[in-house]
Amino acid sequence: MSQGQQEPKMLVIVGSGVAGLCAALQAVELGIQPVLLTKGNLGDSNSELAQGGLSAVTGASMAQGDSVSKHVADTLKAGAGHCGVGPVEHLCTSGDELVQALESYAVAFDRDADGAYQLGLEAAHSAHRILHINGDATGASLVQSLVGAVRQLETAKKLSIIEDALATELQLQDGRVSGVHYLRHDAMQLLSSSAVLLATGGLGQLYSATTNPRGATADGLGLAARAGAVIADAEFVQFHPTLVDPARYPEAGMVSEAVRGEGAILVNDAGQRFMPGIHPDAELAPRDVVARSIHEQIQAGHQVYLDARAVEETRGAGFLARRFPSITAKLANCTVGGAGLDMAHDLIPVVAAQHYFMGGIYTDTSGRTSVPGLYAAGECANTTVHGANRLASNSLLEAMVFARNAVAAMAGEASDTRCDISGLVVRAISAPTPQAPLDLEQLQTAASSKLGVYRTGVQLEEMVQLLATSAPVAATAREQSELRNLWIAARIIAAGSMARNKSLGAHHRLDSTEFTSSQPDEGVRYGWALHPSELDNENLLSKELNA
Repeated sequence: MSQGQQEPKMLVIVGSGVAGLCAALQAVELGIQPVLLTKGNLGDSNSELAQGGLSAVTGASMAQGDSVSKHVADTLKAGAGHCGVGPVEHLCTSGDELVQALESYAVAFDRDADGAYQLGLEAAHSAHRILHINGDATGASLVQSLVGAVRQLETAKKLSIIEDALATELQLQDGRVSGVHYLRHDAMQLLSSSAVLLATGGLGQLYSATTNPRGATADGLGLAARAGAVIADAEFVQFHPTLVDPARYPEAGMVSEAVRGEGAILVNDAGQRFMPGIHPDAELAPRDVVARSIHEQIQAGHQVYLDARAVEETRGAGFLARRFPSITAKLANCTVGGAGLDMAHDLIPVVAAQHYFMGGIYTDTSGRTSVPGLYAAGECANTTVHGANRLASNSLLEAMVFARNAVAAMAGEASDTRCDISGLVVRAISAPTPQAPLDLEQLQTAASSKLGVYRTGVQLEEMVQLLATSAPVAATAREQSELRNLWIAARIIAAGSMARNKSLGAHHRLDSTEFTSSQPDEGVRYGWALHPSELDNENLLSKELNA
C-alpha cells in the first residue's frame, strides 16, 4: 500500500432484512467488501411479512395528482406533529430514486396491462402511491429479489455472509465501535471492523400478541444501549389494528391495511360498524386511532371482525383472492374447528397487536448514532421520520433509504463522526437492583398489560418497579441474550412513557389530564442512556439468580 493511501474500510452489517440487504448492495457498489451477519437464514426478518407495500412518489403517482409535498404532509400528519421535518422531506424526496435502484436489482413491482405501476391506497395517505409486488406479498418478494442479488455478490466474493450468528456485544476501542462479538453454534466469536451498521429490526417479542416474527427481540437496541448509544422516542409503539385473533387462529398473521384500502370495514359482534363515528376517515384513520377503537370494543366485551364481503360483491368474484393471494392462502389454512376462512364470504375476527417500534437508536439521516463507528437503519433506528405514529408503508422506504445513506456516509467520513443529540432531552435509566428472576412469559405479560395500547401512570410505575428489581433469566445463552435485550427495551419504553405524561400519537395515556405537567412537553423528544455500570457488562445477573 502506497504512502498516504488508506486501508480499505471493513463494514459489518448486523441483520438481513431490507435495510441490511440494501446496505450490503450499496457497500459493494462503493468498493467496500462488507460482512453480513444474520441471526437466522439470510433474509429472515420482519421485512418478509410486509403485506401493504412500499410508499413512494413516482412519475406514475404524480401523473395521478400525487406529489412529494403531499407525501410529506401525510407523513407529518400521521406522526402527530412529532416528526423531524428535515428527515421526512429527505425520505419522501428519495422514493423515486430508491424504486429505480430496486429495479436494477431485479425487483419487479406490479404493473397493469399497459405496463404502468399498479398503485394502492392505504390509511392516512392522500393519494394512490403504494407499490406492491405479487399483490400482498411485497415484503417477501422484495426480500427474495434482494437476497438473490446479495447471493450473486457472495458467489463473486465481493461480500461475505455469516448465518445463524447472534450478535451479543459491540467491541469498543478508544471510544469507538471496532467490532462485534457473536454467538454461533454455541461458540463466541469476534469480528473486527472499521464500522458496524445495525439493521436488526424490531422488538415484537416483548408483547404476547405481535405481528412480528420470533426473531424480533430488540437485538440492535440492546447492543447499542450497552455500547452507550442514546435511544429516542421509546414511548411510541405502534399497534396494528387487524391481527387475526391469535387465541383462535395462532398462525394466521395479520390482514393488511390494504384490505381496508379496498373498502373492507370493521364491525362488532352486534353487526355495528363503529369507525365512522370515531374518525372522519373511518377504517382508514391513522393506525393508532383504529387500534385503540378495536381495543375499546374488545374491552367492552365485543368481538371485532373485518368484513370484506361487500368488496368481493362490488369488484366481482375472485377479486380478493387475486389482490391478496398470501392473505387468502393463510386464512384458508385456518381450519381450527372449521373449513378455513375466506374474506369473500366470512367475517374475520381481529385484534390489535404490537406491530412497529417508532423509537429506536437515535440517528441522523446518514445513519450515524451517538457512538463513533456505529450506524443504524431500519426499525431498530430512530430517524424521527415516523414521529409519534408511523404512516402505513413508510417503513420499507425508510429502512432502505437510510441504510443506503449510512453506507455512503461511513465510506467517506472520519472514524470519530457521530450524530448530533443536542435536539434531545437525554436522561439516564437508573441501574437495576435485581431481587428476582424474570422470564420471557412474565415480561411479555407485564409489557402487554402496562406498555400496551392504553397506559396509566400507576401501571407504568408498577412496570418500572418490576423491571428495576428483576433480572432476565433464560435457559440457553442465545435465549438469555435475546431476553436481556427485550428487558432493556422494556425499561426504556417504560421510562419514556412515564416521562411523556400526555397522550401523543401511538402513546395513549388514559390519565393524561390527571397527570398533566405544568411544563408542556410539546416538541420535546426524549433520549435515554443506560447507567454507566451497565455498559458492556456481561455479569449483570447475580450468582443467586443464575443458580
